[in-house]
Order: sequence, then structure tokens, then C-alpha cells
Amino acid sequence: MNKNDITQIKNAITMPEQLAETLTKSCAMPQAKHYVTTRMSIPAAAMIAAFSILVCGSTSFAYNIYQEKNLAVFMRSDLSQTEIDRIGEELSRIPGVSNCRFVSGDEAWASFSSNYLDAELTSSFTENPLADSFNYRLGVRLNADTQKVREKISRLDGVRLVQDFGELNN
Repeated sequence: MNKNDITQIKNAITMPEQLAETLTKSCAMPQAKHYVTTRMSIPAAAMIAAFSILVCGSTSFAYNIYQEKNLAVFMRSDLSQTEIDRIGEELSRIPGVSNCRFVSGDEAWASFSSNYLDAELTSSFTENPLADSFNYRLGVRLNADTQKVREKISRLDGVRLVQDFGELNN
């Protein structure tokens, strides 16, 4: 657009005179001023690029977290709390184990009953039938040899069963 085009548009639109003059001056500025405005957007573009990299990186990180293998480690029912804690410490030290969480018998029953039983049937139990089903839930990294991890866990004193968490839900 040239200055004559802008002047015609200004005359066709009803606006305050001061605003019209400012519009005319701003639009008729030399190109160098527009170049400076464009250069000012480079930091914004860099910030957008950095944000995109961060989002893609964190998405990849989240994807890797959810790509772990999950194991449930059940123990003998006659163990003391000290022995259960010792097993938990030993489990967390096994190479390839990324996390270790204890699930009490009460928590196992609450989860099972809410997922598979209605409230009436659940209330008919006077005792927790899963009281001895306390266990550790483990996350095993994908790059770890799950079979070797399972073998090490099975050799721990007090462990009675090691299962893939997916096997428990089927």
C-alpha cells in the first residue's frame, strides 16, 4: 500500500482526526522500522522453539515412565514387619528396579473389593480375606533383563511368589 491508498481509506472511515494522522504516519513509515519490529520477534521465536523442545522432551520422558514392566512380589504370611521392611530394601537395591511400593493387605482388599465386588457383597465379609496378600509393587526398567530380576527376587528369603502385574489383572 502506498500513501495515497492509506489516505483514501482514512477519508472513507469515520475516526477522530488525531487517530487518523497517527494511522497515516505509522503505515507510511520507512521499511527499516518494520525490519526492526521483525527482528524483535526473533527472541519470541526462540522461546517458542525452546518450549517446543521442552514439551517434546517431557513427553518422551513421560512415555518412558509408562513403558516399565510391573511386578508384584508376595511374601510369606508369617513374616514380621522388620523382615518385610528388609525385603523392601533388598528389592529396591536390585539393578533394574526403578521403584518399589508396599501394598498392605487392607489396601489390597480395598482395591479388589471396589473393582470386582458390589457394596452389598463386600459388606458381607466380616474379616479381610486378603489380609495375607501384602506385597511389593515394583517397576522394572525396559532395558533391564526382567527374567534375571525375577530370579533375584525369587531367591530372597521370605518371598513366596513373583508375578507380572498384568497377570494379576486378568
